[in-house]
Amino acid sequence: MIKKLIVAIMMIFLCSVSAMLADESTEKGEKPKFGFGMNFAIGLSSYEDNDGNQVAYQKFGIFPEFTYGKWGLGLDLTVELDGDFKLRDLDNNGSPDRWITFWDYISRIYYLRYGYKGDLIYGRIGAFSNYTLGHGLIMEGFSNTLFYPQIIQLGLNFDMDGKLFDFPYIGIETVVDDVFDWDIIGVRVYSRPLAGISTPLIKDLKVGAVIVADMDPQEDPAERFKKPGDNPASESVTEFGLDVELPLLQREHMSLIAYSDWAMISGKGTGAFIGSTFTYKWVSILGQLRFFGKEFVPQYFDGLYELDRSTKYASLDDYDAFHMGYFIGTQLAFFNVVDFYFFWSDTFGDIVGPNIQTGIGLAEGALPKLDAGFMYSKKDIVSFVDFFNKENSLMQLMVGYQVSGAVKIVFIYERSYTPYTGTPTSRTMVETQISF
Repeated sequence: MIKKLIVAIMMIFLCSVSAMLADESTEKGEKPKFGFGMNFAIGLSSYEDNDGNQVAYQKFGIFPEFTYGKWGLGLDLTVELDGDFKLRDLDNNGSPDRWITFWDYISRIYYLRYGYKGDLIYGRIGAFSNYTLGHGLIMEGFSNTLFYPQIIQLGLNFDMDGKLFDFPYIGIETVVDDVFDWDIIGVRVYSRPLAGISTPLIKDLKVGAVIVADMDPQEDPAERFKKPGDNPASESVTEFGLDVELPLLQREHMSLIAYSDWAMISGKGTGAFIGSTFTYKWVSILGQLRFFGKEFVPQYFDGLYELDRSTKYASLDDYDAFHMGYFIGTQLAFFNVVDFYFFWSDTFGDIVGPNIQTGIGLAEGALPKLDAGFMYSKKDIVSFVDFFNKENSLMQLMVGYQVSGAVKIVFIYERSYTPYTGTPTSRTMVETQISF
């Protein structure tokens, strides 16, 4: 009850701030605009059912989106039918998935947001992926959609910068995996203690404190394709840290930011890194030097956390020595045609295998009628052959061809995981998408 009350208070606060900002915009002669978009997708989808068999469904995807000013609402009204034209029933209990209970209908909300990440105030309830808190030592790339659409969580992001109220000394970032079952909760509070002085760069010094907790890492997946229940015997996991950030260079098309983070996993070890990010027009380059003590790993809450959350804390015992490592990466936008990113992290020695994240895609409108993108991530790579192994990896390939103004044929290949069993699985889909 208290958790739902917190969400309600946040939404009321967002509405109040929205009304205040809307009044200011109206005074300036700027009126919020209403927008509507709709995407249809017709194709095939496949899942692993309760017996471990792959089952194919005819998919009719309906994705309406509504916007008003900074508000946005996206719905997922997908309908999937089997060979007998019955709604999808993965657990074989005779009842259609996602069309029975009140929760089933609430979960059709893919997102409800106000603003965008990076705005002075930002709120979002629903699905999110690749979420990073601070500089990412504790949480980086976290997602509540790893098992989507079999398991649906309505997450929460809420950020506010004191600059919104002409008080630039403090700000906050928050994340919750599911507002109906607050298990994974993260908060970062940051301050600009020198914001009141006029000295360039120094006035933008930022210090922060982060805490992330998993209140139920051993939650009970009693029913394979249903939301898991709380486990009274589960022991919480908490990690907290401190960070500092200072811009060393700020120009119109160029910036250099230096930062340092330290973190401790409660009952286990500590770790830290120092790093910097250089940006010039269409290229960003970043690097970190890392120092990790025993029983510590960076990005404890990462993109695959939902997969190994029940065993991850105990696995820290395997890291029985101090070790150093590095992280390098780049993001490029080639002439508004191709977007590319590549990140690589590793340790000095054989403590743990390297991690990789990479992706490439065509920029919007780069090539007439063609759209394409590829994403791949893998952690703990032990050999060249293991690089192509399904374990501990995520992959998505998408190729689309615009047949006419509103119609596109799309091929999608995804590698993900079966909910709670952790078995790597893949899906291949060919869809006809209609947008307006």
